[in-house]
Amino acid sequence: MKESEGTCADCLQGLNLTKYFYGKGRRIEACNDVSISIFRKKTVGLVGESGCGKTTVGRLLLRLINADSGEILYKDINLSAISEKDIRPLRKNFQMIFQDSKSAFNPRMRVFDALRESIRLYEEMKARELRDRVTAIISRVNLSRGTLQNFIGNLSGGELKRLDIARALTIHPEYLIADEPLTLLDISIQGQIAQLLMEVQETESTGILFISHDLRMVEMLSDTVAVMYRGKIIERAPKKDITGRPLHPYTRHLWNPRSSLFFIGFREGGCVYKNRCFLFQKKEFPPICSEKQPDLLEHRKGHYAACHFAGE
Repeated sequence: MKESEGTCADCLQGLNLTKYFYGKGRRIEACNDVSISIFRKKTVGLVGESGCGKTTVGRLLLRLINADSGEILYKDINLSAISEKDIRPLRKNFQMIFQDSKSAFNPRMRVFDALRESIRLYEEMKARELRDRVTAIISRVNLSRGTLQNFIGNLSGGELKRLDIARALTIHPEYLIADEPLTLLDISIQGQIAQLLMEVQETESTGILFISHDLRMVEMLSDTVAVMYRGKIIERAPKKDITGRPLHPYTRHLWNPRSSLFFIGFREGGCVYKNRCFLFQKKEFPPICSEKQPDLLEHRKGHYAACHFAGE
């Protein structure tokens, strides 16, 4: 059975998303025919090496950048077909924690003003209520009340990351794209923020796309895991199947790294992973791997993999 996301009335969904970037005379396929769904009260972990397209997928889902092709659906509204003016009121419902939190803020603003501004964009609130909301959220992300009057440009990297998380959660979004939300944080704070994300999801039924290199946190927080390689999702399954019974050679490598990852210099074309695939070498370089990119197929119930020899 070929993989298909279908449509859903209670999810944020990308269908067949493609995005190319151009530079230095070449085309970079940041996102190539990717379909992904984030359901309320569920977390999808998105993993893969740096540069594989994870952040691009998150930005496409929120229409922060426009796809070259494909659709983004929210409650059966096609976000990719409406204007920025029409999408603006909907943005309260989906927010992003940015990988580069520094670029997400004006360094000359004070912390309180930044949080107040994000609330006022979407809610009418009395001054005291607003102050109480801001004070409560900074406490939840382990920032002191004294931080509120600091200029954002004077914050440390860890404080900036926690401020970014606070701003996203302050307006109670239905869907949250969390792009490396735990980087730059001490281990103890990572645990507190992970717990906060789980609490918010439980109490507010938030759907989360959790983009991370930290496989330990992905295992802890996710319900479903999708694995990306060079712009494509090459495996997607419930967490227990990805971590316990992976089908794709790349997924096996992520959770059980080998001492060395070889590279074979075959030409471009066919499977995007073939040049680093131990199965490709073990099977003495079968032509199908060089000629055809495998489709993302369902090999077990709910377990999809894009490999001609999945599970072998």
